[in-house]
Amino acid sequence: MTTQRSIYLAPTGLGNVHPAGLAHVDWRGRGGYVVAPPSRHHSGHPYQWATGRDLNTPLAQVPTVLLERLDRRPPQRSPGPVQVPAVGDGPGDRYARAALATELARVATAPVGQRNHQLWESTRNLYNLVAAGALDHRQVDQGLLDAAERCGLLAEEPRQTRRTLASGRQVGLAHPGRPRQPTSPQRTHASPPLQVGEPIRERG
Repeated sequence: MTTQRSIYLAPTGLGNVHPAGLAHVDWRGRGGYVVAPPSRHHSGHPYQWATGRDLNTPLAQVPTVLLERLDRRPPQRSPGPVQVPAVGDGPGDRYARAALATELARVATAPVGQRNHQLWESTRNLYNLVAAGALDHRQVDQGLLDAAERCGLLAEEPRQTRRTLASGRQVGLAHPGRPRQPTSPQRTHASPPLQVGEPIRERG
């Protein structure tokens, strides 16, 4: 059985990043979570403190050489409003255009800690309109990706971002029409199981 070790160090203020050049090393920081005794590994074995270490052991500072590998600043958010893909000019299209602009702006300006949840909700809301024929899925796809990139989520958590998009898309397509407000993933009876991408607590 492969041994998994967790080392706890003094906070740095950094989020969840992958240390540059260190394979099989994961870092959990601001906004993340870790496991600790008495939690159990998926194998069934409980986590244990190393001999001589417990909750009263002072946290060591992060070694400089490791901090240099961790401190990789995420790309700066792009200034300016999100580009809204073109929609038609009919009465229904005006509503769809306004909804598209609103949801993309919500994602692009979502604060850290709420970005993944907002992306799920906005994706679901917009795909309600796609399912009703009011929006084109290609416009929505591109707009959401641009908004996720603008808020930094796509660069920091690309895999989870795409899982969230896939989950919101699946739920939205199952319910054509204008989305009800307020809404949340927890109250959506048709929400898919977690493994297909339901939003989890944001890491970064």
